[in-house]
Amino acid sequence: MRTRIILSTALAIAVVAGVSAQEKPNFAGKWKAAGSFTTYAITVDGNKMTVTMTVAGNSESTVYLLDGTPSTKTFEGPNGPAENVSVSTWEGDVLVTTTKTAFGTTLVEKRSLEPDGTMRVQTILTMMQGKPAPPPPPGAAAGMVFKKIG
Repeated sequence: MRTRIILSTALAIAVVAGVSAQEKPNFAGKWKAAGSFTTYAITVDGNKMTVTMTVAGNSESTVYLLDGTPSTKTFEGPNGPAENVSVSTWEGDVLVTTTKTAFGTTLVEKRSLEPDGTMRVQTILTMMQGKPAPPPPPGAAAGMVFKKIG
């Protein structure tokens, strides 16, 4: 009887450890939304995800740290150098990135993989002083859907 209790407890611990150790979605690959000219190449190396956006042959990369550590992106603003600060954390299988822009807005992006292999990205923009942005057009609240192209 005691052996059965010990084995049951060990099995329960193994199952819980297995569930909590499940790998997070890997967004690596080349992605494109239907009808878009823009492609996104995503690489993941440990806790670092690099998203490279390419439009008409021009590319720009942004690095996100997936462990909650702030990452910064410096760029040339209208009044000189400016900086956006992003923090990415996991909510289950959804990567949530909150970016505080140099212009006083906050952008929250929720990135997930759908069962069919597509990537969904939902974006919420908050204007300066906490005022929400105008409502998105119908259907936009569900986010953009990207298909893997490579």
